[in-house]
Amino acid sequence: MWQFDRQAYEKRMQWFQEARFGMFLHWGLYSIPGRGEWIRSTEQMPESEYIKYFEEFNPTDYDPKKWARMAKEAGMKYMVMTAKHHDGFCLFDSQYTDFKATNTKAGRDLIRAYVDAARAEGLKVGLYYSLLDWHHPDFPQYQDRNAPMRNHPECGNEHRDFSRYITYFHNQVRELCTNYGKIDLLWFDFSYDDMRGEKWGATELIRMVRSLQPDVIIDNRLEVSGEGRGSLWACDPTPYHGDFVTPEQMIPPEGIRDVKGNPMAWEACFTMNRNWGYCGTDHMFKPGSLLIKKLVECVSKGGNMILNVGPDAKGNFPRESVQILQEFSAWMKRNSESIYGCTRLPHL
Repeated sequence: MWQFDRQAYEKRMQWFQEARFGMFLHWGLYSIPGRGEWIRSTEQMPESEYIKYFEEFNPTDYDPKKWARMAKEAGMKYMVMTAKHHDGFCLFDSQYTDFKATNTKAGRDLIRAYVDAARAEGLKVGLYYSLLDWHHPDFPQYQDRNAPMRNHPECGNEHRDFSRYITYFHNQVRELCTNYGKIDLLWFDFSYDDMRGEKWGATELIRMVRSLQPDVIIDNRLEVSGEGRGSLWACDPTPYHGDFVTPEQMIPPEGIRDVKGNPMAWEACFTMNRNWGYCGTDHMFKPGSLLIKKLVECVSKGGNMILNVGPDAKGNFPRESVQILQEFSAWMKRNSESIYGCTRLPHL
């Protein structure tokens, strides 16, 4: 019988709660059209139209060493990069699909280069993996509220076998936990409607993950979406409970406590503009000073902040993102003692 091990939990969470500040990276085929990472869903784009971006993908400026250096200079202590987003395209060399970076003009495993670069800068390594997959033939399409072909009866689900998809994605997670050395953080995304928990084979998945990466930290989105809290918050943890809560684009006014009033680990994720993936027309970037205040507020309420960058199709950070990171760099050089290892104010 599985039992929650509070001591093991506290031990693996120690670095995370001292780090307080990380970089999120959303990057993939969607960076080519440059209209955000949900483009297939929002535009209900068929696979036949999206596949041209797979054929075009050629990030000639991709230099993860430069990315990691900018993260470190900005005062970030960890990075999380999209190994696979909802479109199903893999930045890593998976043996279970042809829809991957090694089969594009990039011609190499882009996750391996990222992992090596982050480690070289002394940063903790995180990988994002979407539970959704709009490319896989066994993932539901018709009437799934997120899928691109949700309004197309001809894309019905009667011949789809979801169990085959579960086997597929578990195999890919096994690759991520096996082929890249120590992984510090796994960021799954996301659960909705009846697609949650054991629908994902979550107990079996996490048992496998913990056998391969016993110290890895895992978010709470096998259970919930960005609005949810999860079973650890409910003080009734499942074997696949999240190690931290993941509010999206907002800071809980009083931080996060579980139902018994105990402070919890949490991480607010923020975009710099309005999109996670690159959007060439989105110049609504938040002022660096505002994002710095958000970091301070997160820490003062016992949380972390992970700040997103959406590189362009060539692999470059937007100019505005670079400027914001430079503002963080200057501020953290003077004020990092108020971030690292700090926690909530006594009255919160």
